[in-house]
Amino acid sequence: MRRRLLVIVFALVAGLIVALSLPLVRATAERTVQSSFIGRVEDGAWFADLAATALESGRTGRLEAAADRYANLYDSRVAVVDADSKTVIASRPVDLEEPQIRSALLLALADRPPEQPGVWWPWDDRPFVLAEPVRRDGRVLGAVLIVSPTDQARSDVADHLTLVVLGSLAALVLVVLAVAAPVVRWVLRPVHDLDRATHEVALGSLKTRVSERVGAPELRRLANHFNVMADSMHASQEQQRAFVAQASHQLRNPLTALRLRVENLEEFVNDPRGLNELHFAVEEADRFGEMLDGLLRLARAEASEAECGPVDVSAVVTHRVDAWRAAFAGAGVPLTTRIPDRVRALSLPDCLDHALDTLLDNALKFGDGAPVDVSVRRPPVGEAAGMVDVTVRDAGPGLTAEELSQAGGRFWRSSRHQNVRGTGLGLALTRMLVEAGGGELLLAAAPPHGLLATVRLPAAPALPGDSLSDPL
Repeated sequence: MRRRLLVIVFALVAGLIVALSLPLVRATAERTVQSSFIGRVEDGAWFADLAATALESGRTGRLEAAADRYANLYDSRVAVVDADSKTVIASRPVDLEEPQIRSALLLALADRPPEQPGVWWPWDDRPFVLAEPVRRDGRVLGAVLIVSPTDQARSDVADHLTLVVLGSLAALVLVVLAVAAPVVRWVLRPVHDLDRATHEVALGSLKTRVSERVGAPELRRLANHFNVMADSMHASQEQQRAFVAQASHQLRNPLTALRLRVENLEEFVNDPRGLNELHFAVEEADRFGEMLDGLLRLARAEASEAECGPVDVSAVVTHRVDAWRAAFAGAGVPLTTRIPDRVRALSLPDCLDHALDTLLDNALKFGDGAPVDVSVRRPPVGEAAGMVDVTVRDAGPGLTAEELSQAGGRFWRSSRHQNVRGTGLGLALTRMLVEAGGGELLLAAAPPHGLLATVRLPAAPALPGDSLSDPL
């Protein structure tokens, strides 16, 4: 935006300078032409006096000598013609049929004074042609023709034009650098702050504020309105989080008491069907308790103000996989890894630990006993360059395309997994934590079947000896 505004200001200032410079250049050129014209008219009048005597007496020696001296001195051509347009004398050959010369002669023989020519621009190399009528007692005896080069006049105009152009460019640069650039920077600074703050709010940082003391009054008012809006959003979000956390906490105790009371009813129920329903009620109470715990963790995670920091991905993944090996071995599910050494990424504290626990738990519960592979890699090219991928891949039934588009939403569970213990909050919490740290959670089908769950985190600055290769 700054470049666009500077281009607009540059164009306006350039147009103004051009509008002021052109009349100045033209006035100077016209003054130069006028000065040359006056000098040639005086010379023509002097030659006309000599020519009048020469044409009446027929003695042209003096006139020829004067014409030769003038031609040599001013590098010009001088000719005298009679009333019938026949050449009487000529210092140098002159083509009387040339349109410019013919037009000037006809005006002079018609006893009309010479006309001042137009502006001589540096690129116009036409000569200056002046024809002065030769009169005696009111009669036109002929005309004096002077054809002069315009090199000096055009050179003067070119020098002045160059000076004006250089001055205009200097003024343009000075105005843009000393005036336009600071003004544009002053105008756009609050706009850039608002853009940055809006982006941060969109990412979930509702504590972002902008200064209300810089910029134009309209932008200061806009900044004030933005801060008021951000305060309202932050207060509303805090109230929601507090409500979820308080409700989850307050419901936990009654739920525990209710579960105990239901369990205590078991010794009073003798009907097998009633016992079965009683066990289902206990299981639902447990499931309700897990959901409350998940909501409480979600509320605490949303309220967290922790900052991202470097994490040893290789060490964290190795530690969590080792912690899950016993569970996988007990279920008879093969668990393999591909983890290079010393891969580091930027993440919130404990985010990767929680994400791996969730993904490994899902792979164990929903993978139907299929092998599970955990890998760590750095994509070398493309949009993912500069990131670190931690992928949990299972060869189970996976998810359909429609289910993949919904997976990760709060409380979402596949219709095929309704009978499996869970709350539908694990992936939602994982996604929120990963995205809060600048990463993303990717779910995709694993050919020929299965699920690819990838936690993609920004790579931390590499240290000497860090692994950069993509494990096979």
